Amino acid sequence: MRWIIGTILIGLCALIFCEYLADFVFVRKCKWPKLKRQRYVEDPLHALILSDPHLAGPRFDGWRNRTYTEWHMKRAFQASIKLLKPDVVFILGDLFDEGDKLNNQQFHEHMTRYLKMFNLPPGIPLISLAGNHDVGFHFNLHPYYLKRFEEHFKYSLVHLYTIKDVHFVLINSMALGTECGCTFCEMTETALKNVSQTLNCMESTQEEDCNDAADSTQLYSQPILLQHIPTYRISDDICIERDAPYIEYFRENCDVLSKNLTDLLGDWFKPRLAFAGHSHHYCHSVNRLGINEFTVASFCWRNKDNPSFLMATITPDDYKVTKCEMLTKPFVHNCYYLAGVLWLLLTAYKFVLCLVKTRRQAQDEEPKDS
Repeated sequence: MRWIIGTILIGLCALIFCEYLADFVFVRKCKWPKLKRQRYVEDPLHALILSDPHLAGPRFDGWRNRTYTEWHMKRAFQASIKLLKPDVVFILGDLFDEGDKLNNQQFHEHMTRYLKMFNLPPGIPLISLAGNHDVGFHFNLHPYYLKRFEEHFKYSLVHLYTIKDVHFVLINSMALGTECGCTFCEMTETALKNVSQTLNCMESTQEEDCNDAADSTQLYSQPILLQHIPTYRISDDICIERDAPYIEYFRENCDVLSKNLTDLLGDWFKPRLAFAGHSHHYCHSVNRLGINEFTVASFCWRNKDNPSFLMATITPDDYKVTKCEMLTKPFVHNCYYLAGVLWLLLTAYKFVLCLVKTRRQAQDEEPKDS
């Protein structure tokens, strides 16, 4: 009876720890970075930034893979929200794995799963950007998918989002670029210029065409770029920090933005910081514009055994970013392996005890037979 109870306890302890507690253990080690400058430090913006959750679609992923992977994404996210209590959460695209292949019914089912997974308490905004798996690349970007994404997530092309006097320029990388010669790229370029003009009016009311009084009343600070595809870099070899298992060379307008587009963003916005996703691996680099750019690793176990997200403490004149390591797939596997080894040892111990007991009984019975 004790052996049965022991084996059940080993299994239950492994299950409860791996599936319910381990995410909290990992996230608990993460702390918001502190700023050195004293101005605005009493109320800085705490932003949680993640990317590429890739909720599995109906075509390529089995239900077991989907259920287990998304269970841990949900646990990791909820642990992060409860322990870290951010002011805002940004998800930088590729929300779905097959977003540009879903019909309306499937899309609504994905939306329900997405909102349940990334459920936030009242007062914490969730800002979701489009990725190539959500609406397609610029060469096959369809109005239907773009409109559907905007109806559900509000952000589809270019938007200026301001919170605590910190300005974020949200950009749809797939609809970006004069090279592609598409209608959306022209619309995006117009929207980029409008946002640039708005920021210029905040900085200086003497600018021409600054007729909107609201622009001049907001505090100006250099904006922060948020998009799915990183600005131009030749590879992750230039990264100050990285976690890619190997170095691969990036293609312009596919893996990264082109040199020309990167330079245009710099000319229009003069940003102080940039965040992107897409590559599935973390990279901290000084990009072509001479600013810090952070490429956020995938939040999904299917893309990466050691997922992570970023924590940014930001004020209008300062910022600091740190990476938070999530629960890793090998750690969970090793915990279950350890539980299996303990179960085998306990079983072997029980077997040895039974064998010894049987032999003793046989020895005790021998004199009686003689």
